[in-house]
Amino acid sequence: MGDQFYRAVVGADWPTACALLAPETKASLEQTAGKACPAALQDEELSDPGPVGRAVEYGTMTQVRYEQDTVFLARFQSGWKVMAAGCSPVPGHPYDCRVQGG
Repeated sequence: MGDQFYRAVVGADWPTACALLAPETKASLEQTAGKACPAALQDEELSDPGPVGRAVEYGTMTQVRYEQDTVFLARFQSGWKVMAAGCSPVPGHPYDCRVQGG
């Protein structure tokens, strides 16, 4: 799912990228930006994360580490959705993510 999301982002297919976001993440992005998801997501300036380094599944959640990014996914009845993207580690703290749910 993370790969599909980033293919859409790199290809500037914002409607597809937005459809891959978890509902809470999409709502939070729109509320914070004051714009519809496609325009708000484009403003985040996410870039190609590079190759996948490692994916670790924790039940209904998955962390996917790319060369230059980390993405968090959650499993919903409709399938896997992106909960957070554009994430980088912060020593001693949770990840700092450009796109995330409330």
